[in-house]
Amino acid sequence: MNFEITAIRYQMPGKNFEEKTKNAKDFVAQLPIPSMVYLKREPDNVYSSNAIAVYYQNYNKIGYISENYTKEIQRVFPPELSSTTIVKAKVIGKIGNITLTADVDTPKECLLAPEPYKRRIAPSPFDISMPFMEEENKIELVTNLLLPRDFNDKDAEELINLSEYYYTQIPLTLCDVDCKNTSRILNKLKDFTNNHPAISSSTKKKLENLCHKIQNLVANIHREEDRNKIYENHLVRMKKFFSNEKDGFFKRYDDNYLKVPLGLAKTEVIESEINRLTAWLDKVPRGIFHSHNLKKKDIVPQMRYLHLSRREMYDIMGTELVVLRLKEQLYQNELIKNLESYTKQQNAVPDEVCIPDDCRDAINKVMKPTFTLPNKVVKISRNQIEKAAYVIDLTTNVQVAMLMAIGMEVKAIRPGVKCIDFIRALIGIGVLKYSDEKAIKNMADGMNRKLHGGKQKGKTVPPLPPKHLQWKETDRNIGEDIFKAMTTE
Repeated sequence: MNFEITAIRYQMPGKNFEEKTKNAKDFVAQLPIPSMVYLKREPDNVYSSNAIAVYYQNYNKIGYISENYTKEIQRVFPPELSSTTIVKAKVIGKIGNITLTADVDTPKECLLAPEPYKRRIAPSPFDISMPFMEEENKIELVTNLLLPRDFNDKDAEELINLSEYYYTQIPLTLCDVDCKNTSRILNKLKDFTNNHPAISSSTKKKLENLCHKIQNLVANIHREEDRNKIYENHLVRMKKFFSNEKDGFFKRYDDNYLKVPLGLAKTEVIESEINRLTAWLDKVPRGIFHSHNLKKKDIVPQMRYLHLSRREMYDIMGTELVVLRLKEQLYQNELIKNLESYTKQQNAVPDEVCIPDDCRDAINKVMKPTFTLPNKVVKISRNQIEKAAYVIDLTTNVQVAMLMAIGMEVKAIRPGVKCIDFIRALIGIGVLKYSDEKAIKNMADGMNRKLHGGKQKGKTVPPLPPKHLQWKETDRNIGEDIFKAMTTE
């Protein structure tokens, strides 16, 4: 059965569309014909539950089966909805610069049939898909290339390469299935070494060293402190993966359950979702999340003994991440509410001071209510900008520009703010005195030159780097003073 492999450019490295396209063309141009590839279903794919990914010999995803052929190719897989079955296919040609044609054999080419699925926890609390991270897709791929196959003497190097790759990837997961498979792969390597006396001494040495490394890995999987570390690292990577602004799980959760971005959600909606999700976590067996306790030291030792599938593990950890994210937002909402009256008093401008309406309006347009430091401390943007303003010379355009730059660096200022609006906001909070529109425009022009570069006295001035630690000489010294004032009490 022939089909097309598309979306190759989107799997390639590159900073932008053009670089990805160039790398895709280079990849297709150098790909030998024929070449073996592997097909893996992605039932949790954001765009289509029928998606079938294509992997190459280095276990990296190179594209997807064209949607026009997906339904036909699905028949090659077993009927169970599983992402663990791997099917071999062969690239047989090229169409243009970035599309390939391939051929797939009959279902007997499946390398590993899926195990019967028996869910051990309640159904997912989400009715939206939660895809696996790509490194775990690779773990499944390599596992299914290793375990079902009978390796001959001549395949020893391939067995070693596959096992080495598995060894580098497996520390990234806490999944019970992976823990079991690690032991199975270790036994496979030992059996191969013992049952193939004809292999060379150097190959035998490689196998023995590999067995020793994987033996240590198996031991570490059962050590609580290592499981804790793996769990923490997995949560961090999942959070980053889910935080993709375009189509990440957090965004789709906000769209489907909060109906607005998290920062705009009403407190009562957030509280309702926290109650719903913690109630689900509370039903996880063995009392792991009893009393809605999310301490990792209680979770990790118990999770191993539930023998969860990867999907179940993701449901638990994903729910935990959503709850923690909602609680963090709830805390910020409460903080803003509690400090609102104090902020209003602290930043009130006397009635006798002349403040144009557009300057008062610019405050909320320019400044975020709060910003969060790396140590999770929440600061009120208006207070900190006002405090930082008094460590600079407000009559100097370039120093006002540096104040704005650091405001953007710490995310106290909204993205895309114009210099002229920032000046108006400073007037609005009483930091700058209003004179006339011409003076505001002149200051904005000077700030723009400092921030974005341009011609000044016949010379080309480079733009100001986005991070104050990249600034030089006098700018660096002033920047450190502003940053310190902006981020401390």
